[in-house]
Amino acid sequence: MGVVQPLFLQPHVFLCRGKRHWVVLDVQRDQYLCVDRSQFEALGPWLKGWRDATEPDGRAAAAASEDASALANDLLSRGILSERSDHTKDALSTVYPLPTEEVEPDTRARSRILTCIHAATFFAASARASRELRRQPFQLTVESVRVRKSRFVGRAGLSQFERARSLVSVFEGLRLFYPRSYLCLFDSLALIHFLARFGVFPDWVFGVTADPFEAHCWVQSGNVVLNDTVERVAAFTPIMSV
Repeated sequence: MGVVQPLFLQPHVFLCRGKRHWVVLDVQRDQYLCVDRSQFEALGPWLKGWRDATEPDGRAAAAASEDASALANDLLSRGILSERSDHTKDALSTVYPLPTEEVEPDTRARSRILTCIHAATFFAASARASRELRRQPFQLTVESVRVRKSRFVGRAGLSQFERARSLVSVFEGLRLFYPRSYLCLFDSLALIHFLARFGVFPDWVFGVTADPFEAHCWVQSGNVVLNDTVERVAAFTPIMSV
């Protein structure tokens, strides 16, 4: 049976187009899904907000392939798509600019006095990140970061970046003493919490590659990546920013 009615993207789902696949991030389930590009794009005329969408009619519905119908049913069952328009969003690929610069080490910020002053804040932020990733749903963690940041919209600027640069250096110096393996998800969230204590609110960016699949995240302020290198993140296509 062909697709016969409009389909809507759930608000907790994010899309990214690769060369041969579309990657779907379901924040609610904390899962990624790779879908064959031609199959996914066959659903375009029925996806609300699809850039090349046209209103489906009887002939178009009849022409929908069985594969597209099967995919639609699968995505509906997973809660990625909905047949209801309530609280949904346009099915658009995420657009976010990759960084062109990275943070140079600020050796002045690594003084023993400054490190000691911020040690308690660092350990509190790291413990919070560890606790959240271990005990609460990923969607709740993402939304709490998003809501907190929304309260401080408009405060970014050169002075904030200079402050972030020094704080990142302090964070990196103290990170050696926190007993947890280096993982992009934890380290980015811990840095986000640490910077927030000082009124600095950069973006938490998630990126993917599809062939082969790999997911990564980093912290970015404007065109500057704060906790990674430009070369490393250039391999990924952003799928969500918080």
